[in-house]
Amino acid sequence: MSLPEIRRKIDAVDEQLIALFNERADLVHQVGEVKRAEGTEIYAPEREEHVLRSLVEKNRALNGRLPEKSIRGLRVILARTMDDVLAAALLEAKTPRSRLRGHRVDA
Repeated sequence: MSLPEIRRKIDAVDEQLIALFNERADLVHQVGEVKRAEGTEIYAPEREEHVLRSLVEKNRALNGRLPEKSIRGLRVILARTMDDVLAAALLEAKTPRSRLRGHRVDA
């Protein structure tokens, strides 16, 4: 495969990633709305650790090229990004950001 072909494939994957990130952001927004309505804590550390372990295991099962350290790093970036989405949802609902309890949010 030529370099331009590889780059086109990378561009296509990037486009898919953006669509998936936006889909995930919509779902995180919905989680925030449900948790706000139910009055439950938004931050769920046990859920976050479960998700991380699951991603590492899935990567291993796929014989993925990503080392665990990279998966953890990507997960941190994704969690912070989704925190911003949830914070925006809380602002729309006039819910105090302090309900984030320092940050992580996950579905």
